[in-house]
Amino acid sequence: MKSSRIRVLSFIPALILTLSWSGCPVELPGTGTFSVTRNIPYAQGYVADPGKVDGLALRELILDAYIPDEIAPTVPAVILMHGGGFVEGSKDDERIIEYAEFLAARGYAAFAMNYRLVEDDPPAPASWELTPFSSAIHAAIVDAKAAIRFVRANAEAYGVDPNRIAFLGESAGAIAGVTAAVTESTAFSSDGADFPIPPFNNPSESSSLQAYVHFWGSADHVLLNIRGNDPPIMIVHGTDDDTPLAMFNASERLHAAVELWGIPHEFYEAEGFGHGAWNYALRGLGLKSLTLEFLNEHL
Repeated sequence: MKSSRIRVLSFIPALILTLSWSGCPVELPGTGTFSVTRNIPYAQGYVADPGKVDGLALRELILDAYIPDEIAPTVPAVILMHGGGFVEGSKDDERIIEYAEFLAARGYAAFAMNYRLVEDDPPAPASWELTPFSSAIHAAIVDAKAAIRFVRANAEAYGVDPNRIAFLGESAGAIAGVTAAVTESTAFSSDGADFPIPPFNNPSESSSLQAYVHFWGSADHVLLNIRGNDPPIMIVHGTDDDTPLAMFNASERLHAAVELWGIPHEFYEAEGFGHGAWNYALRGLGLKSLTLEFLNEHL
């Protein structure tokens, strides 16, 4: 059986070349098995609760963990944050599950997270509590950082190297994710001065990242926070994307900023794609494989 498997794997590079020449995008093969544990509480966040005296309650926030069966001795981790305009979406989105499974089969621990949305009506500092929408954006950033701290705090339990943690944000998840990537750990750690960070949220852990993947989001709100010691960044955006808060030129500005600061990066301008360039391909490789190349290089 072992020699048969080797023959199959030796055939794969030739298959990739053949498909690339034919114009069919392919994804780099994965042979690893993995297990999935669902609905793990990773943090607590304040949400509206009319039944409470102050109208708020702490709710558990959950994620799914996709963990490779073979960990020798540790593996890098990637946290996945879905899109949905801060009003919808979840860790059960088909594309998020595809990415988590793809990465786990290739030796990465993947964590797909839920976060608070507009309907949860979370609190926020006065500068963010202008509308339910802006409050939800702030809460999503807080939750993104809490998820990073959770993975780092539980690195040993999941076989993760705490010094090799990446984050992938898509659309709304990218708006929150890029904030987590380029701001200090102490920033966005709680819902505001009146809502100290819950002990369950691992306040003593760092929310630093070693790589960040930015899918069709905006970073305009944090461009002035970017510095040369920020993690390597991969940017993907459809050139025809005219979605409010996530237009293509927002990624052009992010690209200009990371180039100015000399941050290692990749910028994939997905010609002809609108919002959600999931089917983008380059060099015969699909988007998941391009992401894997980036993560392999920097983690």
